[in-house]
Amino acid sequence: MDNDAVTWLKLHFLPFEAKLRNQLARICQSPAEVDDVIQETYCRVLQAGSLEHIREPRAFLVQTAKNIVMDKLRREAIVSIQAMASLEELGVEDGGPTPERVVAARAELDWVLRLAARLPERCRKVFRARRLHGLSQKETSESLGITVSIVEYETIRAMDLMSGMIAGATPDKAQPPAQETKPTRRPMNRHVDN
Repeated sequence: MDNDAVTWLKLHFLPFEAKLRNQLARICQSPAEVDDVIQETYCRVLQAGSLEHIREPRAFLVQTAKNIVMDKLRREAIVSIQAMASLEELGVEDGGPTPERVVAARAELDWVLRLAARLPERCRKVFRARRLHGLSQKETSESLGITVSIVEYETIRAMDLMSGMIAGATPDKAQPPAQETKPTRRPMNRHVDN
């Protein structure tokens, strides 16, 4: 028996087992059948091998139990309509975003990309490298052939310009500066003795 799987069961299944039993009691015809489904769920988890890839343990366990009940119902000659209706109640908690959240996130990303498109060229390139592609300042400077200090400057500049555009409430109202300004260097005071 795999000790990692046993530990995983102790951490994720045992605290949740009572709730799963209550859900299964509405579907199964007897307490003995609930016990059988729970036991089979234990067996399948132990036989699964690696469990590291499971991000939502409860959803995995519910889906495993649901699959066991479905297999049992398929084997039976007559399926109770009530059992099938109750099976739907044993829903799987999806840890992912809802379709509405996905659509909203895509719309938000599209809006940010439209705002970024209004940035001056170098500022836009730095913003995309840093914020969209997740490059470090050093990686950005190397990929764009500019210094790290320019990357810092353009990142701050991009954020300031984007904040101004966002404050304008719509991406179409805010306009970036007409011309690109470059970081200024303070002249060094050199005293030359003649």
